[in-house]
Amino acid sequence: MRFTDRILLSLYSLGVMFILLLTGMVAAGWTIPVDWVRMALVHFNSRLLIGIIGLAYFAVSVRLFFVALSCQKHPVQAVVQETALGQVRVTVDALEHMVRRVTTQIKGVREVKPRVSCMPEGISIFLHVSITPETNIPATSDEIQQKVGAYLEEIAGIKVQAVKILVNSISASDNSQGARRLN
Repeated sequence: MRFTDRILLSLYSLGVMFILLLTGMVAAGWTIPVDWVRMALVHFNSRLLIGIIGLAYFAVSVRLFFVALSCQKHPVQAVVQETALGQVRVTVDALEHMVRRVTTQIKGVREVKPRVSCMPEGISIFLHVSITPETNIPATSDEIQQKVGAYLEEIAGIKVQAVKILVNSISASDNSQGARRLN
């Protein structure tokens, strides 16, 4: 939502809240606003002003309705390189795919769900990782961090600021010969 739409929504909401407050007070027995409306409807200039305000509210309603329905999601991008001819950009989805590709090749890693955050000084990667039970977590984490950082720097030319890992699942591998019993 753009800044102007937010301002419109704020003003629209304040106006609706004011009208609802007056309506509630009239329903409670306060008749002065009803008398004001009756007086305003008698004069042509007041009717014209009320009509213009009503049309403006209708136009704002239509605008906000279409803003609410249109959910254009622009892909978040990371600037890779700026040259004399322009910029080279890689989408966050592409970076996440690259991270998924390099981490699933590491022994002991079963599943990876990456989340990439772009910053001016580089990117930060947060990984939800599922590993096999016999995997050494500190050694595998170090390997993941090293390989992801080197791979993205080599292939995409992007400086990786941090690779944070959360091991959220330890599960048996698909090619296990049977259940392993621990005594």
